[in-house]
Amino acid sequence: MEERLSMEEESKNVMDLIWDRTLELFIRIHDYPENPEHFDSLVHWLNENPAHLKAFNELGQIWISTGIALAREIGQPLSDLERDQPPLMMH
Repeated sequence: MEERLSMEEESKNVMDLIWDRTLELFIRIHDYPENPEHFDSLVHWLNENPAHLKAFNELGQIWISTGIALAREIGQPLSDLERDQPPLMMH
């Protein structure tokens, strides 16, 4: 018997795939910033779908928030980190 996914489940699966790819590209750029192919892949992927850019910007905000929380934990000054942050990439 074939099981059908609800629209909500399908949407969640699509978002999971987008987030998986977002993390993959982010990690590649973080680990190998000198490799221009990773940046090219990211730019191409971001331009494919507005949901890709949205996920990437959300990941960037999570990254910034995590850094702020860590800096607070260790008592590092946060003057630059705590200012309102614009989106990481604009479309």
